[in-house]
Amino acid sequence: MTNEDYEKIFHEIKNNITFINSSLQLVEKTHPEISEFPYWKDSLQELSSLKQMLIELSSARLCDDLSVEKISLTTFLPALMDSFLSLFHTEHFHCEIDLASPMPEIYLDPDRFKRALFNLVKNAYEAMNGTGTIRLNGRLADSCIHLELIDHGGGISPEYLPRIFSPFETTKKDGTGLGLLISKQMIEAHGGRLTVASRPNDGCTFFIDLPCPEKY
Repeated sequence: MTNEDYEKIFHEIKNNITFINSSLQLVEKTHPEISEFPYWKDSLQELSSLKQMLIELSSARLCDDLSVEKISLTTFLPALMDSFLSLFHTEHFHCEIDLASPMPEIYLDPDRFKRALFNLVKNAYEAMNGTGTIRLNGRLADSCIHLELIDHGGGISPEYLPRIFSPFETTKKDGTGLGLLISKQMIEAHGGRLTVASRPNDGCTFFIDLPCPEKY
């Protein structure tokens, strides 16, 4: 099957989940006492998680269909981080950016790369309980663009670290375990690489390596 076929299937399943969710909300509105029944809230939460999982699986399937354009990282990355921080609606989560000057222009799919980086920032936000400062470093070396996203969320346990990019592997109560996998696939679709290093009791550093245009 083609990616278009998969997308149609995902779309139809998502529509059915949305219909079920809307029906359950109507039932609760008509019979508010049902919200106190055992397992009602858990069922709604599971349905919401299923819909989110489907959206993320759909994103993973479409990683190869990139629509690239020439991007200036010098302006693109700071604007991207500002847009991410605004989504968290908090004054207690910040980002410091240190980019080498000048950073080269690079061909990226801006929407897919935005999704990949957002998953990493969201992961840092949750690991740090929405408080603190992350750091984004960028430099050019060995004909590659090296980006580092550094958080202080306590790090990842050694036994879990080898499985961090595996599907459905998560330590979060309501997580799907797909966010980091999707980030990895989207970065690899750009010809890049995503790796991670853990600093026990301190935090993590995610490394993004992207191929650099030949003229650099």
